[in-house]
Amino acid sequence: MIRSLSMLLLLLLLSATLAGCSEGVDNERVRVDVIEDRPRPLNVSATPLPLASAYLRAATAQGLVTFDEKGRVAPGLANRWIVTEDGMSYIFRLNKALWNDGREVESREVARLLTARIRELRKGRLGAELGVIDRVVAMTGKVVEIRLKAPMPYLLELLALPEFGLLSKGAGSGPMQAKKFGPVMQLRRNEIDDEGAQFQGNAMVTLQRGAASTVLARYALGQSDLVEGGRFDSFPLLDAANIRADQIQFDAVPGLFGLQVVNDGPFLSDTANRTAIAMAIDRPKLLTAFDIVAWQETVTLVPESLPNRARIARPAWSAPSMEERRAMAAATVANWKNANGALRALRVALPRGYGSRIFFARLRADLATIGIDIERVTMDRPHDLLLVDRTAQQSSPAWYLDQLSCTFATICSARADEIVAEARRTTDSAKRAQLLGEAEAELQTTVAFIPIANPLRWSVVRPGLLGHFANGRGWHLLQYLGRDPT
Repeated sequence: MIRSLSMLLLLLLLSATLAGCSEGVDNERVRVDVIEDRPRPLNVSATPLPLASAYLRAATAQGLVTFDEKGRVAPGLANRWIVTEDGMSYIFRLNKALWNDGREVESREVARLLTARIRELRKGRLGAELGVIDRVVAMTGKVVEIRLKAPMPYLLELLALPEFGLLSKGAGSGPMQAKKFGPVMQLRRNEIDDEGAQFQGNAMVTLQRGAASTVLARYALGQSDLVEGGRFDSFPLLDAANIRADQIQFDAVPGLFGLQVVNDGPFLSDTANRTAIAMAIDRPKLLTAFDIVAWQETVTLVPESLPNRARIARPAWSAPSMEERRAMAAATVANWKNANGALRALRVALPRGYGSRIFFARLRADLATIGIDIERVTMDRPHDLLLVDRTAQQSSPAWYLDQLSCTFATICSARADEIVAEARRTTDSAKRAQLLGEAEAELQTTVAFIPIANPLRWSVVRPGLLGHFANGRGWHLLQYLGRDPT
């Protein structure tokens, strides 16, 4: 790995002698690079959305609401909204807005498009939550109502996601318009003149994507101002590219980062054996290998810091000391081997990248202490354990439980799914929190998912860039870049 990193650094230095570097930022011409392991053509209609396409959709196809530069829900097509006292209806008042082809945005079309989009997204990981939506209704020319089967306290967070940006006949409604120039997408903001006519401003944001090494090389050469999409697997490349620490920004995002059991074969079908794996991982030591203060260990399915999470006991396996846990885990594995024979190496699916090599080396050393051997495979190969690295799309415990439900997981708890469904049907917020806590406790006993840490997300930001702020969602939308929010 060290040799590979050195080769990358050598390439960067050689390239720098040919191209030269630039330190300044022209906030009228912001250049953005997005890391994608396997860059795909930009497609704002893809489901799920690749990261660069998500940024493009959020900029060109706003929904009823959006996120601001600090990750807070903000007006989009709707300039204001109310929630009925019983929580069963959200009513949105639309702005006067135009589709990017010049047509006026009307509530009837918004209701139709949003209904179609909800129907489409119900097929994915948001399906359970979106099933609570009864229908979308156009009330007048500028009012849209979303009627629910039960209260959805976090509906606005969902509607602000890039996936809910609306497209009509291939056109969005801003706040930006985009044109493709080779591999680069150029975006300009929609502005309104004194007579209310829409025009495109002069300020421009360019968007492109590439593998982490390519993207960081371009940044090191002064060819971009911002790098988005950094994860643990690409983090070691920052040293190779000689990126200064003051230019690296971490987002403290909640979500899932850990090992999901996807093969219920003889060894992993036993809860005691899955628990042994959870006990053997030295989380602080594993994370220390990356030397990132912002990366914090976890042992629970739902973040303990989530304000609306019910208080439930931590998993019993996490209470003993590291030495005691490993002794107990080693005994469990030895007993299984005595009864069943040799245990083949478990296959762990990890993303490509230098960070995955570090992660795997630490994980292999940890599991070796209890008599388990592992081998690393890519995500597309047969595997027994899968590294899940997913940021939360919603601030509710239900989101975490949905990701690990029987709809998506090989080993799961049908009982936990039933409790979550019951929680969604209740109109009592206290009862909902209690039920979600019960579901989490139930699912925790399966040890089908082994938490390790919070997801790691980082950006590289050139000094002087306006409109880019660390936030708890990890989203830094293009429409805010280059602008002073004050």
